[in-house]
Amino acid sequence: MKSFETIRDVVDNAIATHRGAEALYRQLRQRSEDQRAQILLDFMIKHEQQMETSLANLRKSGSDGVLGTYIQYTLEEPPKSYMASLEAEFPSPTADQVCDIGLRVDGYLVELFEGARKEIDAPKAIDYLKDLMDLEALERRKLSQTLNSLHDL
Repeated sequence: MKSFETIRDVVDNAIATHRGAEALYRQLRQRSEDQRAQILLDFMIKHEQQMETSLANLRKSGSDGVLGTYIQYTLEEPPKSYMASLEAEFPSPTADQVCDIGLRVDGYLVELFEGARKEIDAPKAIDYLKDLMDLEALERRKLSQTLNSLHDL
């Protein structure tokens, strides 16, 4: 069932996702015995902190009009329960699994923004969401490259 949310809610969900991913990576870091996985998780923790900060700054730069734009959209799964499902699936991840987790979290965020984007007609709100999607896409490319290079250690 779809409900009405604002663009601000969408951004807040993305920030919560990055915050939740950081917490997840910290927990997995403590449990993993795979040294390569630990190195990847250390990187992922820093990455999530940077993304949370970047999104918070982008949220601050949004106008009240854009951030207050309502859309009829609901996440399929809230960030907290999504992170809990990943934690349950990968209790002590290997390096390969850490890469998979990172890509899944990124896919969740892309789905969040694309889903919201499909429900909007307001040009300024569309541009704002596009900026968010572009930031996530750029970071996804950087993340993939870094994970691949760290994974090859």
